[in-house]
Amino acid sequence: MNPRVRKIVSVSPFTVDALWTNNEVRRIDFSKFLSDYFDKDKSVFFKILNEDTFMQAKTDGRTIYWEGLATMQDYDGNVISAPLDFCPDVLFEKSVLVS
Repeated sequence: MNPRVRKIVSVSPFTVDALWTNNEVRRIDFSKFLSDYFDKDKSVFFKILNEDTFMQAKTDGRTIYWEGLATMQDYDGNVISAPLDFCPDVLFEKSVLVS
């Protein structure tokens, strides 16, 4: 199993530097692996390609997410707001070592 995101060190437009549970600081350039979504305004991923929205990145000690950008159905069938997150294994594989 790959390490998990322990803490966000810095956020700049479309790039997050994160401290991982293996004590590495790694950079994730979301613009590279989400480049196909820059012109797909109906995609949920398009929402984080807005600089102001992207800067609101958070971590839960496992992965990186943005609050309220996705939707899901609850057990009663109601559509509710949900975080947009990424599999931490994918983030680790897409990241590069900073220090």
